[in-house]
Amino acid sequence: TVRRGVAARLGVAVVALTLAITGLAGAYSYWESYYQHRGFKAVALVKGAQRGRLLRVRFRSAALRRSSDYLAYLPPGYHPGGHYPVYYLLHGSPGRPSVYLAIVSLGIRMDNLISRHRMRPMILVFPDGRIGGSVFSDSEWANTPAGHYESYVLDVVDDVDHRFATIPDRGHRVIAGFSAGAYGATNITLHHPAVFGSLQSWSGYYRQARTGVFARAGRAQLAYNSPLEYVRTVGARLATEPVRAFLFTGRDDNASPQIAPMARALAARGAQVSYALYRGGHDWQLWASHVNQMLILASRDTTVPLTRGTGRARTLTPG
Repeated sequence: TVRRGVAARLGVAVVALTLAITGLAGAYSYWESYYQHRGFKAVALVKGAQRGRLLRVRFRSAALRRSSDYLAYLPPGYHPGGHYPVYYLLHGSPGRPSVYLAIVSLGIRMDNLISRHRMRPMILVFPDGRIGGSVFSDSEWANTPAGHYESYVLDVVDDVDHRFATIPDRGHRVIAGFSAGAYGATNITLHHPAVFGSLQSWSGYYRQARTGVFARAGRAQLAYNSPLEYVRTVGARLATEPVRAFLFTGRDDNASPQIAPMARALAARGAQVSYALYRGGHDWQLWASHVNQMLILASRDTTVPLTRGTGRARTLTPG
């Protein structure tokens, strides 16, 4: 009888554990589906459009001192003998390189816009800024004790130019990102204007603090990685190596008060700058509604020669 009671209790425990595991798996599956798609309707390929090709590229990153990777989306009709501009997109945190494809179908959107002659064929590149592959990590796309992720982005650029049929100059490279990726894109552009001629910041922030990977940073490192401070040190470099920038954010974003000072500081040092405050917060609802606009802008920016700005930032009034 005792043995039967123990066996029964063990059976109940096994069933409970199985249900718990199943429940956790189901919850994770639900979360993963939500994280990937966020409730957005899948984007369909329009009639007559051709699909591009997605590749995962593994290479040796000198900056990270290890094998690393990035995603590359080649446009429809890509030919090794061609000449293509490149659009680099940095993810936020939590995030991963594939979010641009999984959540807002960036590749299919480009395919559709190309078929409608609204943009030129470009190579889309999605670097991986995760520390140890964790979706919830936050490298800030900076060189810190957690890893040299700013320099890793430059390694990616070098590998892309050697591996694919790019136009390997700053005028044909656009770097963008959302949230922490927008901060990273701005920071990297200011540090390396000879590499990137055009910048897009989707809900970026422009001041760094002693948190996360910067928890032990000194004053000089924080200043170097705070675009609003660092931009004051670049002198006339943005005039001799002109940068074209578009910054946007949601009105309800906590970092929205930083956008106008950042835009004005860039413009005062010779960059061509436009910025906008749109209705919304700090989420994919905002970013998804401007994806096509950003693709078209990236394409246009690689066809218009880079020139020195007027010294004033242009404010866009949302329609």
